[in-house]
Amino acid sequence: MDLQDNALLERMQLLDDKTAFDELYHRYWQPLYMAAYARLQNEADAKDCLQEVFVALWQKRKEIVIREKLDAYLFISLKYRVLNHIRHHHNYQKHLDIFADFPLPFLPSADARLSLSEMQELIADTIAGMPGKMKEVYLLSRRDGLSVQETATRLGISQQTVKNQLTTALKRLKDRLRSYK
Repeated sequence: MDLQDNALLERMQLLDDKTAFDELYHRYWQPLYMAAYARLQNEADAKDCLQEVFVALWQKRKEIVIREKLDAYLFISLKYRVLNHIRHHHNYQKHLDIFADFPLPFLPSADARLSLSEMQELIADTIAGMPGKMKEVYLLSRRDGLSVQETATRLGISQQTVKNQLTTALKRLKDRLRSYK
């Protein structure tokens, strides 16, 4: 297709034209990937961010209003995806680091601590075993860094429910860590 970006976008929006979307994807995939990789220095993370941009473009094609050029819109979308990825990764890593230094007094040796990989696996298993809403609240709060109010708004539940779910989730994690031998 030799259509301009705005014509492809219009076909995608009005006609649900998958071919127009594919053309835009092929036009912008490489420069967007290079921009994401330059910031993240990780192929998988860069591809994930890029995929999120294009998935959002397709899913929100009917609502999107692009006043400037499509390439500017895509690069700005990517910028925010990359920044969110960095923020979420940092919060998650900070959370893991806190637990990695968590001493387990019941072990015979004062130096005995769980290795980081064991701790990550234990935390991941515990989170995976949480009931759906509790897990969702915990991940939005701890992994995504949302406040209690933001979490409540996103999930359509009360702030008190968010606090209760977080308290229970953290208690489960602490109990699991204490019982781990």
